[in-house]
Amino acid sequence: MIYDFPLNEKSRTYLRLESLFAQISDNLETELPWGHIACFKAIFDLQELLDRGDLRADLIKDLERLSQRLSRWAALPEADIEQIEQMQSELIALSRQLLSAPRPGAKLKEDRLLTSIRQRFSIPGGLCAFDVPQLHHWLALPHSQRLPQMQGWLDDIALIIEAIHQLLRLWRESGAFCDKIAVNGFYQDMADGAELIRIKLEHGQGCYPTLSGHKNRFALRFLPASEHPIGDVKFQLSCC
Repeated sequence: MIYDFPLNEKSRTYLRLESLFAQISDNLETELPWGHIACFKAIFDLQELLDRGDLRADLIKDLERLSQRLSRWAALPEADIEQIEQMQSELIALSRQLLSAPRPGAKLKEDRLLTSIRQRFSIPGGLCAFDVPQLHHWLALPHSQRLPQMQGWLDDIALIIEAIHQLLRLWRESGAFCDKIAVNGFYQDMADGAELIRIKLEHGQGCYPTLSGHKNRFALRFLPASEHPIGDVKFQLSCC
């Protein structure tokens, strides 16, 4: 398994948004009404994250920093110049599109159905037909009608989705995994200004990692998944 740990609030938000995009994608094509309810929950969580701070400005800055990093990579003897130039073109195009695009998620707030049911998702058991009859009426529509409407909602955030996918993909590819050992389940190291710490761990070792730290230093502690104690833990580490 691979665990991704953010080292700052910005990368934490990116990872959370990526997780929500995956939840929406996994449930979007289903014909089961309750699968679409999972989509609604992810969309509302996504809206809340988009309302915090200026995500678009942060993304533009990070895409520009990444483009500058690619320029430094191009100076290395083994660099694939053609691939680097292609990636830089994609990043520049994304930055320009983000700069001219409206605030992400604005259209979601204007949708009558989403607005009418959003508050109910925070109430335990609040999705019964007597609570949100409009939702159950919508869920009873044929899948061929529901799917295009949901895809239309996602058009409003498609650019943000693409930018975050590209950014996280290149961050992850910038780091190489190295073999490490956590003595008695503990390991600490310097982060060297990384955005993410990635941990590759065999599931059969019966433990999972937790991380504390910041952009300069971090500490890993591996905790047992059962009552059995753990000793030294072999894992792989990547700073991205």
